[in-house]
Formats: sequence, structure tokens, C-alpha cells
Amino acid sequence: MSHFLLNFCVVFSLLIIAQVCALQEDYFWREYTGSIPEDAVVGGNDINGNDVYIGQAYVKNEGLVVVQIYPGVKEVYAPMKGIKKVDAYIKILCGPRENFYWRPVNSSNLHLSLINKRAVVGGHEDGMGQIGIGRVSHEGEIKIGKVNSFSPESAYFYFNDKGTERLLLSCEMLLYRNGSLNVTGN
Repeated sequence: MSHFLLNFCVVFSLLIIAQVCALQEDYFWREYTGSIPEDAVVGGNDINGNDVYIGQAYVKNEGLVVVQIYPGVKEVYAPMKGIKKVDAYIKILCGPRENFYWRPVNSSNLHLSLINKRAVVGGHEDGMGQIGIGRVSHEGEIKIGKVNSFSPESAYFYFNDKGTERLLLSCEMLLYRNGSLNVTGN
């Protein structure tokens, strides 16, 4: 009987692990070295019409912050209590591009507008919570930044504007649709 119980527990555990793995999104963060991977997610275009990409950078004692990546440039500028230059521990968002989409949001209705939606997690602020990925059109180009989605009363969008951290009340937020998990029909 104990042999049967052991086998049952092993099989049951494997089934649970398989189910959990099936629930994981099929996007991921890849180490960024200056080269753009083929499956990198385009966030928009710069003022010259070149693609810009969605990045994530580690800022010591602050967290993993959403940043904008320009092809071939190995440093990024993180909007985190001012602008922090980061040249190590940078990742780039990769995955099936057709599953990503942008949704207009603002700080007063962010949490309501995300009901039954899957926001892409852009990182976290230490001691605060997860942050989302946002973008705006600013002075002729797309700016990628962080949305403080952990705070219902101050879910603002922060981005780097020529070395200055800017805050906006509205932006577009990156969401993800997964055919097997789609709860919205999008």
C-alpha cells in the first residue's frame, strides 16, 4: 500500500507542476548585451523612426525598474527617485510579439481598467511591490517607463526625459494575451 501511495504522490506532484508550468506566461526577460534578440518586444519608435525596446535594469537598493533600450547602446537610464544610469544587470523583454498589446490607462482608474486583463510585470520596487510597463508619445517619440501599479492612489507613469524623471497621470500600459488563458476574449 505504501508503494502505491508513494507512486500516487509522485504522479500527483508531477501533474501539479505541469499545471503550474502551463499557467506561466511565455514571455521572458533576456540578458541585454547591446544586441537586440530576434524575439525582443518593440515598445515603439524614437524620433528618427528607429525601434526602441522594453528593458529592465537593476538599481541597487531600489529594485528592478522598467527602462527604454536603444539598439547598440549598452547603458540605460532608470526613472527611480531621479534618473539612474545603469550599465550592468540589464534585461530585454522577449516573447511572441503578437500576444502583447497596449491599453490606455490613467492613475485614477488603473486598477479598474485592468480587471480581467493580464498586465506584463515590468519589475518591482523594493519594499513597495510590482511595477507595470507604460509608454507615452512625447516630443515626437515613444518613451518607455514604469507604472507604479502597486499603489492604487498613486499609480503614476514615470519615464526618462533627457536626464530628468517625468511623471504623468496617464499612459498606455503593456498587457499580454495568452490564447490558452485569455479571460477577456481579446
